[in-house]
Amino acid sequence: MPYELLEPDGHRGESGTALAPPLPERVPVVFWIRGDERLVPSAVETVSCVDGAEAVVRQVLDALTLSPTPEQWTAGLSSAIPSTAQLELMSTDDGVAEIELDPVTLGDPERLPLAVGQLVLSVTSAPGVDGVRLLTSGHIVDVPLPGGALAGRPVTADDYATLLPDRLLVSPHAVPTMSADIGCTSPAP
Repeated sequence: MPYELLEPDGHRGESGTALAPPLPERVPVVFWIRGDERLVPSAVETVSCVDGAEAVVRQVLDALTLSPTPEQWTAGLSSAIPSTAQLELMSTDDGVAEIELDPVTLGDPERLPLAVGQLVLSVTSAPGVDGVRLLTSGHIVDVPLPGGALAGRPVTADDYATLLPDRLLVSPHAVPTMSADIGCTSPAP
């Protein structure tokens, strides 16, 4: 089955070809895994961008641990973050959200870069949050990037842009950069 048919809210154009669903713009989002192991956004309906960074991050973390809705599962979306994951917002300072996590609850080590990508892309959809620092037992931890390297710094959405489908990228064939209109961004002037 073609992967684009598994995308939520997908529909067919006049020629019968599958069209991508509209992007959730200027709203908090959670990223789920579609069948081809790419991350796609879904709006978080329990909070809005005007609620502030901490409220948005908390709702995004809750949504990630609740896993996709039954409708999203039916549409072929899944999560590398198990429902047993313990994710807690510690602070949001200078554009960086510090998230405490228990790495044991994140499950499969081979899917860890995908799980961290889901977390980082989702959390950075909050207003004013540009990076994520992960902590375990109060200590900063190095996080895996998609290529296998470890980052000992706050990671950004662009660090995980290679996990996104091309339609969500500004420059899919150069250095991948996520489109700026996903999440709580300011409208372009």
